Amino acid sequence: MNVIASRPALRMPDMRIDSNYLLIKRHKIIRKRDSEQRFIIINIMLKVDLHIHTVASKHAHNTILEYVNQAKKLKMKIIGISDHGPANVTTLTDQIYFRELKRMPDVINGIRVLKGVEANIVNKNGEIDIEDRTIARLDYVMAGMHRGSPYVDVGSRKNTEAYIKTIRSGRVRILTHPFYTVDFPHDIAEMTDAACRHGVLLEVNLSFLGRRLTPVLLDNIKTMVAVVKKNRKKLIINSDAHNIWELGNDVGLKKYKKQIGLTDDLVINNYPKELFELLKLEK
Repeated sequence: MNVIASRPALRMPDMRIDSNYLLIKRHKIIRKRDSEQRFIIINIMLKVDLHIHTVASKHAHNTILEYVNQAKKLKMKIIGISDHGPANVTTLTDQIYFRELKRMPDVINGIRVLKGVEANIVNKNGEIDIEDRTIARLDYVMAGMHRGSPYVDVGSRKNTEAYIKTIRSGRVRILTHPFYTVDFPHDIAEMTDAACRHGVLLEVNLSFLGRRLTPVLLDNIKTMVAVVKKNRKKLIINSDAHNIWELGNDVGLKKYKKQIGLTDDLVINNYPKELFELLKLEK
């Protein structure tokens, strides 16, 4: 995140959001004053962000309402709450937590709030740590392989098969950070092709497009994008926010977008109606 040296607030008529935010419409940049009165550039492209962790994930730092209020400031439309599934050692959640999310309104302060989960793939059969009756009360289920979960690396071939079994199960709509092969190596092209054939979205996870990005992961993302494009499908872009300042922040994407071959027509975030149809939700 770049920091601009201290200087007086820009005077731009009819563009002030509040005392802390300025929206420069021409360049689509939001500049936020931090506690030291410096301007921090936050580039916002995402109007839809479905990968958000709250304090319920234990290693994240904000509440649902704080995310809603931040989304409103950022002129976002839709956010999704997706704390870690209960099999992950980093989380405070359980099945009841996810089932009770449905008691919250669908729209809070003008923001559509979807209730989801980032489930854990827990074994080589592609099973996840969310019960069917919990899934029935959620708007969507995402899943991935995580350290700190019961899943044990069984090699590239069997890891790939596990992903494909998860895809074929019909219980998951989005695979999170599926290009990440460091802890759980797998065949990116084969997994992506299976996801495209079964209507499962693959995620470009913005939290990796920074210091966590390696040449190998960059090549994996390129492969994923290329296979999705070949199948004439779309990807989803999510922040994987662990605090409100990461919500919708696409700084890393702007740097690598052309390099990975990503074009706006491949991004389902730009097509909310199509996204809701895939998730089987009413808008």
